[in-house]
Amino acid sequence: MIDSPVTEAFVRPPPKSITSAWLGVLRDPAQLVWHWNYKGAILSAAFRAPIFLITYLIGRESVRLAFAAAGVQFIFRFFFSGLSGAFIQSFRRVEPPWKAFASIALLVPVVSHLIEYFVQAAFVWVTGTTDLTNRAIVRSVCVSVISVLFVLFIMRRNVMTVGERTSKSLASDLRKIPWLIFEFMMFIPFEIGQMIRRKQFLYAIGALFGFGLFAQTIVWGVTEKSHWTYSGGQTIHILNLWGIDGIIIMLLAIALVSFVFPRKWFTRDS
Repeated sequence: MIDSPVTEAFVRPPPKSITSAWLGVLRDPAQLVWHWNYKGAILSAAFRAPIFLITYLIGRESVRLAFAAAGVQFIFRFFFSGLSGAFIQSFRRVEPPWKAFASIALLVPVVSHLIEYFVQAAFVWVTGTTDLTNRAIVRSVCVSVISVLFVLFIMRRNVMTVGERTSKSLASDLRKIPWLIFEFMMFIPFEIGQMIRRKQFLYAIGALFGFGLFAQTIVWGVTEKSHWTYSGGQTIHILNLWGIDGIIIMLLAIALVSFVFPRKWFTRDS
């Protein structure tokens, strides 16, 4: 059997409580500057700028203005994502993990997109272009919700961290990320499969429908289509069909992770 390509022997430091993590940041906010995460800055800027480039091109603005909007976003994301990366890293050892995920998922997107909105709105005002800020921001928010959860997920596995004894180079981290994307996608299906094995059927059903709503909302925000597979993308009855696409995908993923991929392929938190 082939092991996961990112399996390593980790030395597990003491866990943190959510309270101690928050107090650490509030008592010394300057640490976010001193521990600025250059890895997150580079990757976030590289991936976020194209969202605005594509949105402006779809809006039939000139190529020059589309690249200018992307450039503004690149600069903003480069500096802000270095700070948010340091913030997320300070929560990576919080136990239980769901408290860290909840804090990160709520705070980072809200703060970043409030600032982002005013930055991009200023760009629209200065250039006198069609205001596509709202459309681009919605897509960017959807990306943020997923990305901050993914960043915390991989940081708990010693990837994308900086300034720690166990931190690796950006090149080393990039080699691990493709497999960790797969692990991230399979994490919830695996947990639901475990609930079914333990006969926790109500929890499994709740998680299944919760993911369906979450997935469909995210894709709706990105594509501006409320339905994207089922019934040819036609909305027949919002209460009956909302979330069915995500539920179908989740059921397929549960089957895949339950019968094809063994647990030993998946890395543990560091």
